[in-house]
Amino acid sequence: MKAVHLGLRQRRSPALESSFFDPEMPVEWRVAFLLNEQDALWVAGDDPDVETVLAELRDSPSAVFVVVEEAAWSPAWAALAEAGQHAIVRLDESTPVWRPDTETAPAVIGLVPASDRPADLHAWLSAFLDQAPAEAALFVDGEPPSVATVDRLRTLAELMGR
Repeated sequence: MKAVHLGLRQRRSPALESSFFDPEMPVEWRVAFLLNEQDALWVAGDDPDVETVLAELRDSPSAVFVVVEEAAWSPAWAALAEAGQHAIVRLDESTPVWRPDTETAPAVIGLVPASDRPADLHAWLSAFLDQAPAEAALFVDGEPPSVATVDRLRTLAELMGR
């Protein structure tokens, strides 16, 4: 059975920070809070909290699927990947990324737009899983980020037995 991990690509969005996180929550707690809600994490090349993310992942009791953009990659990511607790993908220009409207080589990473249309979400999730290997991650892309779309995808994945 294939495992699909779900998360947000734009986790550092100001819109997400103002609508998803409690305004009184310390900034350094946000990664841990997000990891309680989602099991996939995207680390952008310009993320200022990379050290916090690394620390949270080292302490995380659960496996997380992590995409690390090339510009954010460091020996610390390589060491964490080698430890084997988390699936860590180094994203560079040669890494295939699946999208609903694009033909790619089989990909472990997928991006879908925010949507409240169950039929689209089901079609996208099914198509992504059909081409993906045993373990993959699907991220909701766009600004503002849509936690609701991640939740809908999670429900669909559970209903599909994934």
